[in-house]
Amino acid sequence: MNPPTTASPPTAAPTAPADAPLLVVFGAGGHGRVAADAALACGRWRAVLACDRREDLWGGELLPGVTVLSPAALRDLPQPWELHVAIGDNLSRRREALALRAGEAARATLASVAHPMAAVAATARIAPGCLLAAHCVVGPAAVLGEGSVVNHTAVVDHDCRLDAWSHVAPGARLGGGVRVGEAALVGSGSTVLRGLRLGAGCVLGAGAVLLEDLPDDARWAGVPARPTRDAAA
Repeated sequence: MNPPTTASPPTAAPTAPADAPLLVVFGAGGHGRVAADAALACGRWRAVLACDRREDLWGGELLPGVTVLSPAALRDLPQPWELHVAIGDNLSRRREALALRAGEAARATLASVAHPMAAVAATARIAPGCLLAAHCVVGPAAVLGEGSVVNHTAVVDHDCRLDAWSHVAPGARLGGGVRVGEAALVGSGSTVLRGLRLGAGCVLGAGAVLLEDLPDDARWAGVPARPTRDAAA
């Protein structure tokens, strides 16, 4: 199948100025739909497009009016445009971001997307490439590293730090001063007590309550959380 090089006019955010950049959401799955929906709602970009490596998705729509392009088509997009990598798996999101910025998206800026219904403190620091979904809370002096995700209704309280490519899943709650390591996953509906550390690459299972530090690459689940081979997040 030949990759399309042009796209039908995508849905424009009604409040975006005419000279605003385009946004390309890379990843045409469920996580991509969340990111594209947030991007359309915030009105920062003049239009939103999607992109994926799956040929069967090219030319279709991620959301109404949000056309899915091939990676090759990114080279022909008019400037200026920005890139948001929207893949739920942390390691895949990091890998694709690095590959795209070294290849098809070398001219694009990595963009964070924050839904207008996200509550973000003025003193929080948000690195490029982050996603802040609707009804999440990011507290004062919190720091979000590149490509990190705070999903629907998740709470990242004051002075927390999320390292790059980490993910706080829907409904998870981090007490103040929690540190989440690179590419770690805090599962849906879980609770992390204040001041704890979650190591790089670890997984805290859905609904877990963490009462102590979680080592690098560990998988814990339960109430209270304990090591397990299968921590569904």
